[in-house]
Amino acid sequence: MRSTEPRGHGPILAGMWNAARTGRLAHAFGFFGPDGVGKYLAAERLVLGLVCASGPGAPCLACGACKRAISGSHPDILVLDPVSADVEEIYMAWITPRDEPDKDKRPVGGVALDEFLSLRPLEGGWRSVLVREAHRIRTDGQNALLKTLEEPGDDVLIVLETSRPEELLPTVRSRLVAARFGPLESRDVLAILAGESVAVEDARELTAWSRGSPGRALGLARSSAGPMWALLGEVLGGRADPLDAAATLSEVEGEWLGRTPTAKARARARAILDRTIDALGDIQRARAGASADRLAHPRLAQAASALSDVHLEAALERAFEARQDVDHNLDPVLAVERALLALGPRTANRNARAR
Repeated sequence: MRSTEPRGHGPILAGMWNAARTGRLAHAFGFFGPDGVGKYLAAERLVLGLVCASGPGAPCLACGACKRAISGSHPDILVLDPVSADVEEIYMAWITPRDEPDKDKRPVGGVALDEFLSLRPLEGGWRSVLVREAHRIRTDGQNALLKTLEEPGDDVLIVLETSRPEELLPTVRSRLVAARFGPLESRDVLAILAGESVAVEDARELTAWSRGSPGRALGLARSSAGPMWALLGEVLGGRADPLDAAATLSEVEGEWLGRTPTAKARARARAILDRTIDALGDIQRARAGASADRLAHPRLAQAASALSDVHLEAALERAFEARQDVDHNLDPVLAVERALLALGPRTANRNARAR
């Protein structure tokens, strides 16, 4: 668990700690908002402030409870983190104990959520459960979670963090108190990037691309977003062959999450398609009258000046379809090729190569 204080979300945390001090803190929250704005970091900070010897309040980070929480050894905190575990779904065995022969589907710490909450608190305070990217909980797991959300027990806090709350069952969402986290100010994003030793010029460009999300900015830096957008501009302007560009992008360097080469290839394809969707959306905003200072990629709008609105709309639709194909485990290389072919003029030869 990180000890970093999240920027921009102090008032939300202060209100929750105050509610805890007066016995009014809800037992189940949904931390909802854009990806990468610090929702999960805020959830970690909230829990630190609850277990701290001087809490509820801003954690001291020096007491035994804080140190145990930061090291991941606090007995009254359970973290379900599919990102760190490098799994794409949160399985039923993570939520309720069951005999699961596939070790990859078992909870990382060996303890299911229901089992953890059935135990007495070992340090006499709050028992807290943090679920990162809760939209990854499978439907059977979400259904299994309903009774726990209704009757969690005394001094229990459950936080489901997600940027995609619509993928939670309505019955799950209805049992959560929604805490909304918005984009950060540019100055906060710049400060966070500076803390990550990002060069000033790069930080300015990344901040423009970030939409107020420092996590997105750092992710873009680690996934070669700049070179991707530059090559997409060449395709949009008719100066690069779509399939040649797809082949180049399939080899681009970056931090691709995944245990296997196939999983890494899917991660790279998702990044390429996300950048394609970003570019096309920015072009559409430019054509709708957005000023250059409101665009992340004003040069891409110029590169696509020869393409019709109908062409751009069809290309965006094809990019979304390709993104869904990757999520459904279809061939990531073909998905990228189909999306890039829609960006530039099609020829019979190119379509034949794509097939």
